[in-house]
Amino acid sequence: MDEAFYTDMLDAMSDGVMVFDHDKRITFCNQAFLDITGFNRGDLDHALTAILEGAGTDPKVIAAINASLSKGTEFDGEILSFRKSGEPFFNHLVIKPAIKRSVGENHFIGIVRDVTSKITNYSGFERDYEFIFENVLAGIIIHDPDSRVRFINRKAREMLGLTGNAAIDRTAEDRGWQFLRPDGSPMPLEELPFNRAIDENTTVRGVLLGRKHPFDDSIGWALCDAFLARNDAGEVTAVLVSFSDVSRLIESEKSANAYRERFELAARASQDVIFEWNIETDAFSANEAFKNIYGYDPPAIMTPENLDALIATENGQHVVRDVALEAIASGTDRFSVDHMINRPDGSTGHVAIRAFIVRNSQGEATRVIGTATDIGRLTAALAALEESEARFRIIADTVSDVLWDNNLDSGQLWMTPDWATKLGVPKPSGPPKEAHWRDLISPADIGAALQSYNEALNSKATNWETEYRIISADGRTINVAVKARILRHPDGRAYRVLGSVRDVTALKRQQEGYTRARALEAVGQLTGGVAHDFNNLLMIILGNAEVLETTVLDDDQAESVAMIHQASSSAADLTRRLLSFSRQSQLRAGCVELTSLMTNTVALLRIGIPETIAIRCDLKPSIWQAKADGNALEQAVINLAVNARDAMPDGGEITISAENQTISSDVQSALLDLEAGDYVIISVTDTGHGMPPEVLGRAFEPFFTTKDVGEGTGLGLSTVFGFAKQSGGHATIESEPGRGTTVRIYLPRFAEGEDQEGHVQTTERAVRKTGQHILIVEDEPMVRAHVEKLLSKLGYVVTAAANAQEALSLLHDGEAFDLLFTDVIMPGGMSGPQLGKAALELAPNIKLLYTSGYPATASENLGLEDLSNVNFLAKPYRSTQLEEKLAKILNDWDPRPLI
Repeated sequence: MDEAFYTDMLDAMSDGVMVFDHDKRITFCNQAFLDITGFNRGDLDHALTAILEGAGTDPKVIAAINASLSKGTEFDGEILSFRKSGEPFFNHLVIKPAIKRSVGENHFIGIVRDVTSKITNYSGFERDYEFIFENVLAGIIIHDPDSRVRFINRKAREMLGLTGNAAIDRTAEDRGWQFLRPDGSPMPLEELPFNRAIDENTTVRGVLLGRKHPFDDSIGWALCDAFLARNDAGEVTAVLVSFSDVSRLIESEKSANAYRERFELAARASQDVIFEWNIETDAFSANEAFKNIYGYDPPAIMTPENLDALIATENGQHVVRDVALEAIASGTDRFSVDHMINRPDGSTGHVAIRAFIVRNSQGEATRVIGTATDIGRLTAALAALEESEARFRIIADTVSDVLWDNNLDSGQLWMTPDWATKLGVPKPSGPPKEAHWRDLISPADIGAALQSYNEALNSKATNWETEYRIISADGRTINVAVKARILRHPDGRAYRVLGSVRDVTALKRQQEGYTRARALEAVGQLTGGVAHDFNNLLMIILGNAEVLETTVLDDDQAESVAMIHQASSSAADLTRRLLSFSRQSQLRAGCVELTSLMTNTVALLRIGIPETIAIRCDLKPSIWQAKADGNALEQAVINLAVNARDAMPDGGEITISAENQTISSDVQSALLDLEAGDYVIISVTDTGHGMPPEVLGRAFEPFFTTKDVGEGTGLGLSTVFGFAKQSGGHATIESEPGRGTTVRIYLPRFAEGEDQEGHVQTTERAVRKTGQHILIVEDEPMVRAHVEKLLSKLGYVVTAAANAQEALSLLHDGEAFDLLFTDVIMPGGMSGPQLGKAALELAPNIKLLYTSGYPATASENLGLEDLSNVNFLAKPYRSTQLEEKLAKILNDWDPRPLI
C-alpha cells in the first residue's frame, strides 16, 4: 500500500490529525484538521501556535504541553483553542512522540477533537445564563442532587486546573478531585461544600479548600459557598457551588506568619534588647535579653517618668527620658542615647539605645520600637578578641611552623605571612592559593600527597597527618610534616581545614643518623668480638710460620711457608681495620698540623691518581690544629681519595678542604653523639656519579661494597668512620646520583697545653739476656702453648697458667718471677689488670706486660684512656716484637745496632 492510501484513510477520519516537529511546524495534516481549525495547507507553518495559544488559554496548560514536547512524553488534556478566524473552541488534544526514520528526527503526532458542544450542551439553563456564568469572576459549579457535575464555568476550570469537559459528569466520589484542608491534609468527602449542603439541607458558607494543579503541583486555594436549588415542591433539583480564588491571600498570610515566627525566634536568640513601647497605652514589651542586660524582668507598663528605670547611674538619671521626650516632641522619627546603668547585682553596664518613633497620619507619636545593646560587654569582648588576635599573630610569627587555614566553601587560603621565608620556597606574587602549594610538592610525592588529602576530606576523619617533600627556592629537597584539623557541616561535608606545616628535614636526618649510628655500633661490637678471637688464631698461625721460616726447608716448602706468612699478615691487617671501624684500634692522639699533613698527603695522592682527575686542596691559613693520630688521619684521607677516584672513571675533580666549626651546647646538632666544642672538619669531595639512597644508607657498614668481587673489601669508609669516632669526632656522608659525594671528618680541636702522645720509633735492636723467669697467664690453650714455646726458645724460664687463680696460687707458693705476661680479658671473674695489682702486692719487684686482641676493651679494663702509659703488646705480635718488648721492660737494652 502506498502513501496515498494512508492519506485517504486519514482524510476519512472525523478527528483532526497532524504531524509536527520540535519547532511546532506542521509537516502533515488530514482534512478533518483543516475543517476544525479553518486553516488551509498553504499556511500551516506557524498555524499550531496560533491554534493553541490565545488570550483565554490557561498558561499552565501551555507549559505542560511544552514540557511534554521537551521530554518527548505524551500529553492528553483539554485546552481552549482558536480557529483561524479567532473563534474559540474547546479542544481535546492528544500528542504522542514519533520518530521519522528516514532522517532520524523526532516528530510528534497530534490528534485534535472539537468538544465544545459537549461542554456547553446541558439542559435546564438558557444561553443567557450560560453567558453570565462564563463571564463572572467567581468560579461556579452546578451539581445534580447525586453530586454529578452538570456545568462548570471558565473561571472554575482555571482555578481547579481543569480543561474543557474534564469535570462534566464527574461525581464527588471521583478521586481526581483530591481537595485539601487548610492544614494541607486531605479533605474527606463529607466535608466538601456540596456534601455538607445536601447532608445539612441548608446553605454552607466560607469553606476553605485547596487543590493541587495537575500540571505544576502548585496549590490553589478557594473560599466556597454551596446553595440548594429547589422546585415548587421543595425538592432539591441542583446544588450551586461558588468559590473565590484566595490563593494570594492565603500565601500572604502564610508569609506573614512565617515572618512573624522568624522575627520572634530572632528576638529570642538576639543578645540585644528588642522592645516596643506604646505611648498611648504605656504598654511595654521586650525580649528575654532585657533581663540579661538590665538584670531584672521587663516591666509591663512604661511611663515617661521611669524610662531611665531604677538602675540609672547618678550622673545619668534622666538622660533616656530627656532624649526620648525631646525626639517625640520634635517630630523626628529616630533617636539614640548611650547611658550607664547599675545592675541589681552591683555590677555596672554601658547600654546604647537606638529607637524608631511610629507616628499616625496626624504626625502624633504612637509607638517607640528599638533596641538596647550592652556595649560594655561588647567592648570587653572586642578587647578580648583583639588580645586573642594579637596573641595569635605573635605565636604565628614566632613559631617555626607555618600555619594555614583553607576555607573550602569560599576557596580562600590563608597562610602565615612569612611562610615562604620560613620554608625557603619561592613566594607567589599574589595571595596564596592551593595551586601555589601544589606546585611546590616534589613530583615524586604529589600523587600520594593529594590522594591522602582527598581521602581525608571525603571520609569522616577530623584529623589529617602526612609527610612529603617540597622543592626549595634553590632546588633543595625539604621534608615537611603536615598536621591538620578538618571542620565539617552537619551532613559530614568538609568546609574548612586548619593546620600546620613543619620543616622536619633536620629531624629526619637526625633520626636516620641515629638509626644508622646504632646499627653501626652494633656491627662494630660484633666485628670487634670477631677480631679479638681472630687475633688469637693469628697468633698461632704467625708464630708457627715464623718458626718454620727458621728451619731448613726446600724451595717448595719455603714458598708455602712464605704464602702462609703473607696470608696471615694480610689477615692481621684486615683485623686491624675491623678494630679501627669498631673504634678499638690503638691510636696515639696528638697535635696535627693540618696544613703540612694535607700538603704531604696531596703530594702522595698525585702519584696514584690518574691525570684525568684534578686534585684541589683548599686549606685556610687560620685552620685550627686537630687532636688526632696523624698517621691514621693521613690513611683516612687516602682511603677517601681512592674511593673518589673509583667513582670517576671518566675523570673529574677531588677537593680536599678543611674548616673550623664551633658547636654550641644550646643548639641541637644534626651530628649524633658529637659533644659541644671546637672541631676541625676535613672534607673530601668528588664530582663522581654519586650514590642512590639505598647505597648511601649502608656506606659506612663494614664489608658493604658496590665493587665487583676482588676489587675491594668494603672496609675503606667503615675504617674512616671508626677512626673519626675513636678520635672523639664524627663522620658524615652526603651524596646524590649525578651530583657527587662529600665525606666530612669531624675532629676535636687540639687545645694548647694538652699532652702529646709521641710515636716510639725503635731504631735499635734489644739484646736479650737469658735466665729470667716469666709467668704466662693465657686462657686460650693453643695461644698459651705457642707463647710458652716461643719464650722458651728465646731463653727465658717459663711457667704457664690458664687463669688468674692459678697464677696467684703460684705467687702465693713463693715462687719468684721476674715478669708477669697476662692477657687483659680472661674468664673466671678476675681480669688481667686485677691480677697485676694482686701480683704486685705479693711480689713488689715483679714487672708487668699486658696483651690483648681487643685494644679498646683493654684500655677500659686498665682504667686508662689509652695504652701509652703501660706495657702493652697488641695481638697478633711477631716474635721479634715480643723479644724487643721484654728486653725493654727487663732493662736489657744494648745500644749496639743490629748487624
